[in-house]
Amino acid sequence: MLQISSLELRTIVLALRISSLVSILKISFKIFNLLYWTSSILYYRFFAQFTTTKQTEKGGDHMKIGFLSRWGATCGVGMHAEILAREFVNMGHEVVVFAPTEESAKKEVKYYKRTEATDPDFVKREIYTEVDNVTEEGWVKEEEILKENLDLLIVETFWRVPVKPLTKLIEKLKIPVISVFHEANIFKAREVVKLPCDKIVVFDRRFYDEILEFYGIPREKVEVISYPVMKPYEVEPERPVGEDKFLFFSFGRQPVEEYCDFLNVLKKLKKRFDNVHYWIIRSDGKIEYEAEWITQWQKRPTVEKLYSYLKGSNVHLLPKGNTPNVVVSSTLYQVIASETPIVIRDSRFVETIETDAYGFGPIVKYRNIHDLAHKLELLMLDSELVEDIKKEARIFVEKYSGEKVAREFLELAKSINK
Repeated sequence: MLQISSLELRTIVLALRISSLVSILKISFKIFNLLYWTSSILYYRFFAQFTTTKQTEKGGDHMKIGFLSRWGATCGVGMHAEILAREFVNMGHEVVVFAPTEESAKKEVKYYKRTEATDPDFVKREIYTEVDNVTEEGWVKEEEILKENLDLLIVETFWRVPVKPLTKLIEKLKIPVISVFHEANIFKAREVVKLPCDKIVVFDRRFYDEILEFYGIPREKVEVISYPVMKPYEVEPERPVGEDKFLFFSFGRQPVEEYCDFLNVLKKLKKRFDNVHYWIIRSDGKIEYEAEWITQWQKRPTVEKLYSYLKGSNVHLLPKGNTPNVVVSSTLYQVIASETPIVIRDSRFVETIETDAYGFGPIVKYRNIHDLAHKLELLMLDSELVEDIKKEARIFVEKYSGEKVAREFLELAKSINK
């Protein structure tokens, strides 16, 4: 019979007690761990929404962004706002556009023409008046802007924004205010440079070197951000003639004089190439020249419809004259994503767009009508050249895409301490 001493018995009992205690501790730890993670999940699911910043679907803090700008018009000021606003909406941000009165905007007859597009819900019109800032001061409906509780205000600035009432509004806003500087003329800029914005965005260094520096604007207040390229529309091509025609296309509100080079050269090319056809769409009336190889429409199509026309055309002839002012071609940035080769006079409008020594790159630049004739003939005959131009255009579109430019604006806004 097995004999167990009292000491051994006590040792066995103690070991059993310790084993039971360890088991209890393990179970307790598992229960504690389960309760901890359950409570954490519940916290983030039900309570964290009250203590963390709202996020957009694509990441980043949600913002309510206001634009003081023209909208739905044939001008680079309104087009810049349209491209950025749509990109911000796509990112998940909220946008409100404060547009001028129609009566005051129409006074700039040369540039302001409403398109056929319908306003999105976030556009509020009749919020301020455009003025010359010399004989008239204008007004801004402050309450309409203040009640929106914006996180950021972007002012599309040119010589007709009402400086005095807008200055009063900016002083009441406790948010970052960015001025996008469109003004091309040093004399017209003298009032709008006084706006008390936190940052001034220019499209390239020329705007600072030739205008802002003249008025003593500090370089550190100025940020260079390119004019944005509009995202392309996926549309079916349209054309007014059959596929057997080599179709050149122009559109816009440019003066008829800016079409002279194209008409002159195409008339000569028509004698050599029977399939030449020129399609012109103008908002301000037809050109007073008719020929069987020319189709003219008078209308202001939407950008989406323009992309259909561009995709149906072989070459886009973009009319632009010469100017001493600091300018960019907003039309070019609006439509280059269509990949229809753009031919344009080598001028200040495109001097920052790099091409090779012969004027070929993402666009085609010409110097005179002889150079134009040679290049249009090459575009008709050399399909490899056309593909090279399209490839360069795709690189340009990617580099200056509206989405990238919009993100640069958001980063700039975050850098402003207010």
